[in-house]
Amino acid sequence: MFRKKFPRLYELGDQVEESGSYFHDFDNFLQTESLLQTDSPVLKVYRAKEKLLQGLDSASWDFFKKEARPYLIKRDKTNGRGWQQLSDIINQAGAYNFLKTIGCSSIHFIPQSRNKGIETPDLQGIIDSVKVLCEVKTINISDEEAQARCGDITREIKAQLEQGFFNKLMSDLTKAEKQLKAYDTDKEARHLAYIIINFDDFLTRNKESYFQQIDQYLSENTAPGIDVVFHNQVTCFHKTITMKYATVFNE
Repeated sequence: MFRKKFPRLYELGDQVEESGSYFHDFDNFLQTESLLQTDSPVLKVYRAKEKLLQGLDSASWDFFKKEARPYLIKRDKTNGRGWQQLSDIINQAGAYNFLKTIGCSSIHFIPQSRNKGIETPDLQGIIDSVKVLCEVKTINISDEEAQARCGDITREIKAQLEQGFFNKLMSDLTKAEKQLKAYDTDKEARHLAYIIINFDDFLTRNKESYFQQIDQYLSENTAPGIDVVFHNQVTCFHKTITMKYATVFNE
């Protein structure tokens, strides 16, 4: 029923037919959502993800499907993170689409190195004859929030991001820049860190405020030598986000 609306999501799911996979009984799930709410937030999210996947060219789509396939059956049932690994992979398509929006050509995913200890960036493109290297980093929910989602504890969602979050952000930016520098042997490429955040605030009521806090932090704590881009996912309480000290790609 929904295959024509979400062709690439269905094609992704068609790779694994076993019970317990992420897309098992996907059609019935979407039908239930559409009956419960005319403008279901869940359907909005899937429409946004389908749009990201549609942005991949055929070669990148084939590569992406192979990369995502193992995670279609890897649900974490023990610590509250569920299908987070699959979600992280799908969101990498956002970085591909962002490179398109800034005018990059020859965009492609970079296969992981087979040599132990060598880390590769996720994507590469060309803009104005300059190579662009992009490393995707995801900041996931805290351990405390994951436990709360398992029903083990009650946790209050705070309006202010904690210092631990900013420590993680700067650690990821620093690591991304080291990876990009190590890969960029010619030292001539533009380096880009593409950051995806899954906030503890499940409904994302505070998302706009969180990004304002991050912007303030970046105004005082720069990441030299790297362009920072944040991915603003479609969520229940979705708003277009802008920042002064970083770029935002809005789904």
